[in-house]
Amino acid sequence: MALVKYILEDNSEVTIEAHVGQNLMQIAIENDVEGIEGACGGSCMCATCHVKVESVNGVELEERSELELEVLEMEIDEVATNSRLGCQIEINEEIESITVRIESIQSI
Repeated sequence: MALVKYILEDNSEVTIEAHVGQNLMQIAIENDVEGIEGACGGSCMCATCHVKVESVNGVELEERSELELEVLEMEIDEVATNSRLGCQIEINEEIESITVRIESIQSI
């Protein structure tokens, strides 16, 4: 189990215990975290689960895939080096905790 901390747009925080195999978008939707929509259902097509990874304890995340980067570049005005799609970050056994900042995006 890992702790996932979401920093909302108003700088308030929501921390959730996550199970291995869940992705950040699923966790947010299941727990009514404000700012994560997941309009495409997690198929890496819309960027309505855009987050900026602030920290990860336990392991380094995999690099963004070519598709993930392409979607981010199409949908986000300023793609930062830590910009990720929540649907593409899956909790694994090595992640102890992860902190992400929710970034707003217009719905498709």
